[in-house]
This record gives sequence, structure tokens and C-alpha cells, in this order.
Amino acid sequence: MIQIIANIRSRYRWALLAIAILSSASALLIQFMFFVQKDDAHIINVAGKQRMLSQKIAWHSNALVTEIGSNIKLHRDVLAKASAEFRSGHEFLVQQHSNGDYLYLDDQLVAYYFSSPINLAQTSLAYLAKVQLLLNAPSANTAEKRFTVAEVERLLKELDGAVTLFEQQAKFKTRVLSNLELAFWLLTLVLLFIELKFIFQPMELQITAAINKYQQQKLRAEQISTYKERFIARASHEFRTPLQGLVDSIEQLQLSESQQALQKQAKYCASRIVSMLDELYELQQFNTGQWQLKFIKRNLITTLESAITPFQFACDNKQLKFEVKLSPELDRYTEFDHLRLQQIITELLSNAIKFTSTGQVSISVSYQDGHIKIVVADSGVGFAQCYPYLNHHSIEQGNDFQGLQTGLARVQHIVSAMQGGVEFKDVIPHGAQIKIRLPLSKAALLTKQGNLPAQLHCLIVEDNLLNATILSRILTELNYTVEVAENGLIATQKIAESEFNVIFMDLNMPVMDGFQAIDIIRQELNSTVPIIVITANTAPSDLERTYELGSNVHVYKPFSVADIKKALMNVFNEG
Repeated sequence: MIQIIANIRSRYRWALLAIAILSSASALLIQFMFFVQKDDAHIINVAGKQRMLSQKIAWHSNALVTEIGSNIKLHRDVLAKASAEFRSGHEFLVQQHSNGDYLYLDDQLVAYYFSSPINLAQTSLAYLAKVQLLLNAPSANTAEKRFTVAEVERLLKELDGAVTLFEQQAKFKTRVLSNLELAFWLLTLVLLFIELKFIFQPMELQITAAINKYQQQKLRAEQISTYKERFIARASHEFRTPLQGLVDSIEQLQLSESQQALQKQAKYCASRIVSMLDELYELQQFNTGQWQLKFIKRNLITTLESAITPFQFACDNKQLKFEVKLSPELDRYTEFDHLRLQQIITELLSNAIKFTSTGQVSISVSYQDGHIKIVVADSGVGFAQCYPYLNHHSIEQGNDFQGLQTGLARVQHIVSAMQGGVEFKDVIPHGAQIKIRLPLSKAALLTKQGNLPAQLHCLIVEDNLLNATILSRILTELNYTVEVAENGLIATQKIAESEFNVIFMDLNMPVMDGFQAIDIIRQELNSTVPIIVITANTAPSDLERTYELGSNVHVYKPFSVADIKKALMNVFNEG
């Protein structure tokens, strides 16, 4: 592509240069034509004036000879002036260059002025000499005889011939210049045709080929992106489904006190796997331009605790003191991007624990002046040693998620998207501190967390027996009644026959999937019963589709008791 652009630029420059040269030449030629025509008009005017002056000289000369009285002086003055003008005009017409060439006479005019039989220059000078003798005479009585009619007519005829020759000379020059102008015009047309044929048409073909190649590459990239998104969603689904059983099994294990450390380790590992799946999901959203903040109603304390709790094991494993301070004021349902908040907490704590070998790691979260204030501190090596390349002020957005190995680049991107601020600080003598402020208006702080409904009749739509069993157990422990449908078709039949307070809907099922089932529930059955999507499908387009069809909230697999409680609180506590 770069080479094509360079070729186009070079060809275009040459084409413009050629057009500029021809245009400039044409303009100069036109200006020269105007100059020549103006000069020729002056020459013809002088030649024509010579003819008029010759008549004037002849008349006043004869009058000077024949008349007596006061008019003699008048005739003499006029004659002197006319003869001077005639001489001046003659000298002007026969001017020569330093090399001897005549300025205004071509070969034909030179012959006319200086060769027999005409010899106009000699005739004109003789005419002037006769006038000069008349003027030099003491009186009219001593003057030469007057000019004869034949003399005057001969001179007039010869001067008239000179005017004709000057006019012919001017016309010839004009014709030559016009022909040159026409030639330049035709040359310009030819040049334009050549440019069209050999410059612009090849350029068009190159550009068209490049655009077609680009479009093909773009289409291929879009296809690859779609395939990648589907693969990631599929892989996430396949991971999350068995993780659900693993997480629940870990929760249900009744272990001795000595074995509970292993249980915590298993919980921590499972949570990290889920975090990595979420990170993969985030990366895919960013690459496809779908990354955006998503605000939902959820309890802030619950969000923070679910993100912070798994790191207790990591600190215990490294024998680090883990301090957690959460402001009671945050124990409210909040309109916020809770998922991104969890990601911020996860990244900050992961990095703090990773680079701290002894001492402690602490986190405090509070609400101050319309902002959520997060402070994570550690006694580790500090930023100067572990992140010498980290820009503490800003980062290029194009590399936000390319640098996920550091985690902090991701934090910066999320905080920036939330229009918050982040401050990185080395603590003397050892450690690091990160302060984050995220805007949260009082209007976003909703009512304090309420209680779960005392009684609910729940419908679980799930084809995976293990997941259905786990969810049934969680709801039963909450003293709710439960029915299970293996697919969407059975679910729609049950809903048409019975009343339910809430529906837990899986998406990927045989016979009838969750999308079609939600659509039938909302459109055909006209049911407004809350629908909680329980899915391992993380594809953004699929989740958006569920909300467009009428679902209320979603929970990713693997889910915990807390996740189910949060979903129910979100549905039944609108705040």
C-alpha cells in the first residue's frame, strides 16, 4: 500500500508539473501576443500618421509660397512642426539594433524603404529636404517652387504601401502567435490524454486493486474476528460449565480444620480461572470495538467482598498480613459498573501480592465527596523496580489491553473510561501505594440493601443436570420451591400452565434454546415474570439479544450462592 501511494504521488506530481509548464507557457504566450499586438498597432498608427503629415506638409508648403500677408507666419510654424513630426516618425520606423538589424522592418519593408524602384526612405528624406529649403528661404519669393500634385500623390501612394506592408507584417505575427497558441492547446489536450492513459488509468487500477485487496482483507479479518469471538464464547462456555460443578463441590466439602487450607486454595484457583476467562472476554470486546461500561444495580459491599475475599488465601499462602477496610456507607444498591470495579480490585491486589514477599497488603474503600476512593498498599519492591516503564499519568489506548501482563495498564484504561483518576506512588523505604477515585453521584447510591423475598416459586430451565441440581439446592436452601425444565419448549409449556415468581434461564439448550423461550414468554404468553439468564456464554451480542428479548439480569457460570442472591436482590429490590 505504501509503495502504491508513493507511485501515485510521483505520477501525480509529474502530471501536475507538465500541466503547470504548459499552462505557464500558454499564459506567457498570450501576454506576449498582447504586447506584440499593442506594439504593432503603434507602428501602424505611426506609419498612417506619416501619410497624413505628408499631405499637411504639401498643403502648407504651397500655401506659404502663394499666399501673402499675416498667414505666412502661421503656415511656416505649422510646416515646421509637421516636418519635425514627419522626420521623427520616419526615424522611428527605420530604427536599427546595435547589430544593424531593423527593429520594425521585415525583409519586404527593408526592400520597400531602401531599394529601387520605391526607395521610400530616399523619397521621404528628399521631401523633407525640400521642406527645409522652403523654411530656410528668407522670404516666400525666394523659395523653391511649390510641391506638384504628382510629387504628393507619389509620396502618398508609397506611404500608403508602407502602411499596408506594416499591417501585413502585424497580421503575420498574429497568425504565428495564434498558431502557437493553438499548438499549445492541442499539446495540452494530448498531454491530458497521455496522463489519463498512462498515469491516471493505471493509478485507478492500482487504487481499485488496493481497495479490493483491503476490502477482502477487512472481510477476512471480520470473519476471523467473528470466528474468534465464537471460539472464545464456546471455549468460555465449555470451561464455565464444568467449573460450576467444581466450585459447588468445593463449597460443599465438609473438611477438617487442617484440610480447609486446601479448600481455600481450590477456591482461589477456581476464582483465578474465572478471572482469566473474564479477562479473555474483555480482550475480545476491546479488539472488536465492543468494550464499554455497563451500569447495573448491585450492592457495592457485595461486589467488593466478592472481589477481595479470594485473595485472603494468596496472602495466607505467602504469609502476608491482609487488611481490608470497607466503609459501611457503601452497603447500598448502586447504579455502577460493578464488573469493572471488581476487575480493578482484582488487578490491584494481584499485583500487590505478586510483588510483595514480606510484610502486608492492605485495601480500603470508602465514599468521599461524590467519589469511591480505593487505596491499595503493600510493602513490596515498589514501582521503580517492577514497572520502570509504567506511565503514571496516561497510556496509549491502543496498548491498553496489550499490556495485560502488568494489570496496571488495564486498571488505567478502566479508570479513564469511568472518568476517574489514578495515582501511583512509591512508599519509602519499601512498598507501593495506588489511589483511585471513581465518580459516583449521590443519585447513584440507591436504597440500602433489602431482604430477599420470603417465598418464591422458581422455574429452572437447564439441560445440564449437574447445574440444575446445584441451582436447585441453592434455591431450596433459601426456602424457595423449585421446578426444572430440560429445555425451552418444556419451560414455555410449564409457564402457560402454572405461575412462577422467577425464571432462571439457560441459553444453549436442545429442542428450544433460551433465546426463543424468552421471546415466547414475553411475546406470546405476555408474561412479565422476571427472567434471570444463567449462562456460560459470554458473547456480547448474545447477551444484548437476551436483554432485547426481555430478560432482566444475567449471571455467568460458574455461579455461587452470593451470585444468585445478588441477582435476586437486583430483580426484587429496584431501589
